[in-house]
Amino acid sequence: AVVSTQSTGDEPSVIYRDKVDTSEKLERFARAGLNNFQIVADFDYTLTSWDPTGTCFSVIRTYPGFGEEFLAKTNEIKNKHLPIHLDFTLPEEFRKESDRQWFSKIIDCFIDAKFPKTMIPAMLEASRCRLREGVVDFLKLAHMHHIPVLIFSGGIKDVIDVLLERENCYFDNISIISNRLRYDDTGIMVGVEEPHITASSKLEVAREDQYFKRIIRDNMLLLGDMLSDLKMASCVKYSEMLTVGFCNIDKDKKQYSENFDVLLMGNPGFQHVNEILKAVISSESSKAEL
Repeated sequence: AVVSTQSTGDEPSVIYRDKVDTSEKLERFARAGLNNFQIVADFDYTLTSWDPTGTCFSVIRTYPGFGEEFLAKTNEIKNKHLPIHLDFTLPEEFRKESDRQWFSKIIDCFIDAKFPKTMIPAMLEASRCRLREGVVDFLKLAHMHHIPVLIFSGGIKDVIDVLLERENCYFDNISIISNRLRYDDTGIMVGVEEPHITASSKLEVAREDQYFKRIIRDNMLLLGDMLSDLKMASCVKYSEMLTVGFCNIDKDKKQYSENFDVLLMGNPGFQHVNEILKAVISSESSKAEL
C-alpha cells in the first residue's frame, strides 16, 4: 500500500507526521482486508470546501430571502463565538459552553424565521456550500467496495441529505450522525431533535449513539478539519486508525501536523485521500488474486 508523497506543484502541500508509520498503517489495513475497514468523516470543511459562508448552518443563515436584518443578527452571534471556537488555548469546558450558546442562539433565529423544510434545496442552491473536488468519486469508491462511511457532523443533517442527493452520492453504505431539524405538522421548522451536536460534543454523542455498536470494524480512516474531530471515534475499540486532517487556517499548521497522520494544507480536493483509499483497495484486490 504505497501512496506517493511527491508534489506535482499544482497540489497543496501534504505533511506527514511520520511517513513510514503511515505506510505501515496502510499495509496493515490491506492485510486485515476491506471487511475490517471503515471510514468516519466530518462534513463541514472536510467533505466540503473551505469558505467562510460554506457551512451547513451558513446555508440557512446567509439565505438572501431572510433579509439583511436576519443576516446582521446571526453575524453578530457568529462573530462573538467563532474566535472562542477556534482558540484551542482556551479551557475546553469554556469552549464547549460557548459552542452550546452559539448553537442555541442560532437555532432560535432559525425558529423565528419560520421556514419550511421544502425551502432547504433553494437555500443550498443560493449558498457557497460545495463538496470538495473528488468527494463524489471517494464516496462512489467506498460504495463500490462495500465500505461503511459515517458522516459525523455538528452541522445540519437536513442540509447534508439534500447536498448528497443533489450530487447523486447518497449511497446505502452512508450513515449520518448530525443535527436533525424538527418540523411541525405543516412542515415549518420549530427546533432541533436531541442530541444537539457541536464540534466539541462529538465524543459525548458518539458514546451514546448505536452506530459503533452496529458497525464493528477494526481499522478506520478518519477525516476531519479540527482537532476535536479526532475524538469522533475515540470511544470505539479499534486496532488501527489513520487520520487525515484538512488545515484551512495556516496558523494551525504546527498543532495539526502533530496530531493528524496526514495533513493537507490549503483548500485541496480529495485527490490525495482518494489515493489512500485506492491503495487500501488495490492491495486487497492483489491479495485476492494470489
